[in-house]
Amino acid sequence: MKHEEWKSMILAKQGLTKSYTVEEICQNLNGLQAQFQPYVDVGFETRLSEREFSDAVWREKLVRQWSIRGTVHAYLKSEIPLYLYEGMKQFSLPLDQPSRDGTVSAQTKQRFHQILVEALEERSLTREELKTICREQGMTKEMETFLFNSWGGLLRYMVEAGEIYQTYGERRFHCLPAFEPWSKEAAELEIARRYFAGFGPVSLADARYYFKESKSKILTWMKQLDLQTIEVEGETRYYLGELETAAVPQCLFIAGFDQILLGYEKKANPFFDSKYIRNIYTLTGIVKPVVFFKGRLVATWKKEKKNIILDIFELLSQTDLQELEKCRKAYEERGRI
Repeated sequence: MKHEEWKSMILAKQGLTKSYTVEEICQNLNGLQAQFQPYVDVGFETRLSEREFSDAVWREKLVRQWSIRGTVHAYLKSEIPLYLYEGMKQFSLPLDQPSRDGTVSAQTKQRFHQILVEALEERSLTREELKTICREQGMTKEMETFLFNSWGGLLRYMVEAGEIYQTYGERRFHCLPAFEPWSKEAAELEIARRYFAGFGPVSLADARYYFKESKSKILTWMKQLDLQTIEVEGETRYYLGELETAAVPQCLFIAGFDQILLGYEKKANPFFDSKYIRNIYTLTGIVKPVVFFKGRLVATWKKEKKNIILDIFELLSQTDLQELEKCRKAYEERGRI
């Protein structure tokens, strides 16, 4: 199989050539990366029908939680037991340990943890409202740097511990009622199944990049799944479910941190020339929004007020530049992304 046919299959699997429901998107792709919420809105917009995207109800079905790869994802609230499975790796330090730099003691962490628990038992609150409550209880700026750091702080610990959850639309934290988590073995296998079904055909290197797991662990999951194989220009790739090709759109504006950028080994991603890797994936861990044009990624984009600004990194012909500009104007006029 040639790369072009494989890319057509991937775009169809990823929901970028036809509309899906929010449930299908989340279950096919293990949710969407939610590092920056505007990006996730774009990710859902490119996969939902215009009518469903315009209906705010879909946002009410989602939570914004730390999960796969230790990063923030938007996934179905009903699937909290799957992603907060028993024995899930927690990236936050336990409450009985001080901060890594030693500036906040374990006792201080435990005290403010209790303050947050009691506040959220009364009502749902935003991050800023919780900060205000903690400041009123003596939280200093130095404490705040750790307790509410950009990687999650105490709130992340509470999410990973299954104590609270954050709604996607309103961005409010709520106490999480008691639930029965999936077992570690069953949950990891289900998440892996969704990956091979929703992202495949993929290589072993792709799976390792996506999960950030060892080769032996990935192979253990693969042996338990009834995977099918296909050769893509001499490389074996693995998948579940049916493969179908679809008409490839001329132009797509794709979100930063989109699954099509996170699900495949970036140095071997066939959607762009590897020499442009730093135009998309920065050394600080940012994955920029990209423009898919005539079968490949040719530019990054950003929104400034109502304007869409392109940073074209591929050498394009004058005709292609004119066509790309028409696409940019069409997206800009829609006013949705």
